[in-house]
Amino acid sequence: MKFFANAALFAAASAAAISQRESTVFSVSDFSAGCIPHSTQCAYGFSVIQPGTMETTPVNCSALVQGAGGLLPDVKDAPCKESSRTFSVTRSADGLTLSVSQPVTPSSNQTGSHLIPNDELVTSNQPNAFVQSYAGPRSFDLTA
Repeated sequence: MKFFANAALFAAASAAAISQRESTVFSVSDFSAGCIPHSTQCAYGFSVIQPGTMETTPVNCSALVQGAGGLLPDVKDAPCKESSRTFSVTRSADGLTLSVSQPVTPSSNQTGSHLIPNDELVTSNQPNAFVQSYAGPRSFDLTA
């Protein structure tokens, strides 16, 4: 009887671990984002890898985009270097959502996302330069 109870407990714990692992689509490292003082440009940059695969070399993603009054702007399907992956950034009331996508078939993509909350975005009012930048962790996971 104890054997079956332990087996059931082990199965439930294993399923939870697998479920959590499966929900991580991509892992991001070296993330940075910021608007350039005395410029209309903002930059995003990071490396991304797909955990649980044979991928060992991160893909580099970056974009230099037109700012929105010193605030980090939206980005739509910016290409990552030497990869079919793209990334997007979307602003909402809660913060910025970073999404990375890669084609799986000609008609479908695999996408992972991460919310960057407003408290990880800082705005500095340097002399004559109102600019926003990212001040959160440099590494995080993108989930389905």
